Amino acid sequence: MKTLVLVGFGDRGHVYSREVVLHPDELKIVAVVEPDDFRREEAKKKFGISEENCFTSVEECIARGKIADAVINTTMDSLHIQTSIPFLEKGYDMLLEKPITNNREELLKLAECAKKNHVQLMICHVLRYTPFYSSIKKEVLSGEIGEIVNIQTNEFVAVCHASHSYIRGKWNNRKKCGSSMLLAKCSHDIDLICWLNNKTVPQRVTSMGGRYYFIEKNAPKNSGTRCLVDCPIEKDCVYSARKLSLDHDFFPWLAWDCFKKSSEDVTMEEKEESLKTNNVHGRCIFKTDADLVDRQMVMIKFADGSVASHGMIAGVAKAGRDIHIVGTLGEIQGFLEENKYVVRTYDPQTLFYKERTVDLANSVAGADRHSGGDSRLIDDFICLLNHKPRSVSSTVIEDSVYGHLTVFAADDSLDKNGEPVDISLL
Repeated sequence: MKTLVLVGFGDRGHVYSREVVLHPDELKIVAVVEPDDFRREEAKKKFGISEENCFTSVEECIARGKIADAVINTTMDSLHIQTSIPFLEKGYDMLLEKPITNNREELLKLAECAKKNHVQLMICHVLRYTPFYSSIKKEVLSGEIGEIVNIQTNEFVAVCHASHSYIRGKWNNRKKCGSSMLLAKCSHDIDLICWLNNKTVPQRVTSMGGRYYFIEKNAPKNSGTRCLVDCPIEKDCVYSARKLSLDHDFFPWLAWDCFKKSSEDVTMEEKEESLKTNNVHGRCIFKTDADLVDRQMVMIKFADGSVASHGMIAGVAKAGRDIHIVGTLGEIQGFLEENKYVVRTYDPQTLFYKERTVDLANSVAGADRHSGGDSRLIDDFICLLNHKPRSVSSTVIEDSVYGHLTVFAADDSLDKNGEPVDISLL
C-alpha cells in the first residue's frame, strides 16, 4: 500500500480523495496540508488522519521529514511551484493538478526538479483518461487515418460554468488566480492536441480573442451591481444570481465556498443573505473585476508541417468539446458529451467515403465531472507509484510540457495582437 499526503482539500482535493478511498488496499491518505480550519478538520475526520499529521502549511509538513510515499497536490494554480518543489526535493512522488504553473520558467524548473531528485511527477490532465479521448488516441496510433494533417478542437463553456468560475468566481481575474482563461480552462484541450499529435512537436503559435461581452457597457439598462439588492430588472435577467445559485443551485461547491461548512448544510436563508452581501456570486455578471477573455482562437504549426486550431467561447447555451482530426488516409470527428465519434476513410471504389461510428454511451463516461477521466487517472497513478506499465493516457510531466509551453506562447501572441510566437524548450 502507498501512503499519501493530501495538499489542499478544496474542490479537486475532494474529487481525487473520493477516488483514492475506492482503492483501500492500494492507497491511504495519512496526512493533510490545508490552511482552512474547516476543511482540514473535515479531511481529518473523513480519512482518519492523526492530529500530528494535520498541517496548516507545507513548511510544517516538510519539517516532519518524509512521512508518506507520495503527494496529491490540488492547490490553486499560483501556488503549485511553492507547494510542489519542497515535496519533490524530499523524495515524494506527486500527482499535481493542472495547470502545472502559469509561466515557462517555473514549468521547466519544476520538470528539472523532478528529474534531479529522481521522483515521478504526474499531471492531472484528466481528459486524456476519458473513454472518448483515450479511444481516439488508440485510433490515431492504429494508423487507420494515416499521418495527422490537421486537428480542430473547440470548447464551449456554458453560462453557469462561465459565471461560477471565470466571471464571478475565483478564476475570474488573471492577477488574482495566476492563470489566463486559456491556461485555466483550455490547458486540457491544448494538451490533448499535443498528445494526439506527439510524433512531432509544436513549433509556432498565433492567437486572437478578447473580452467583449461580459463587460459593464453591455449591462442591461438600469441594472444594479448586486442582483438581489439593487437590480430592478433582476427577474428578467437571464444571468441573475437568483436563477443560477438559488433556483437551480448550479456548482454549489463553488457558490457556497464562502461558508465554513459543507454546501449541503447551507440553508436557503443563508444562501440568499450571502448573495445580498459578500458572496462574489451575487454580483451583476456584467459588473465584476473579471478580466479573462470570453473568446479566443489558437492556431498551432507543428515541426512536421501539420497544423491545429482550438477555439474557446464562454457563455454559450450548450456546453461541450468537439474534435475533428484529419489524416492522410481518413479522419475522426466527434463530440465528447455525446461519447461518440466517427471514423471516415476515403473509398476509391466510390470516390466518396466509408465510415464507422464508435459509440461509448455504455462506458462509464459521464461517471464524474470529467466524463470518466478522474477515476482512470487515479488508476494510472497507482500504476506509476508501483512502477507498473501505465496506460496510453499517461500524463507524466515529460509528456505534458509542450501543451503548457503552447498555452504560454498563445497568450503571449494574444497580448501582441496575434503576432506569431515560437515555441521552444530552450
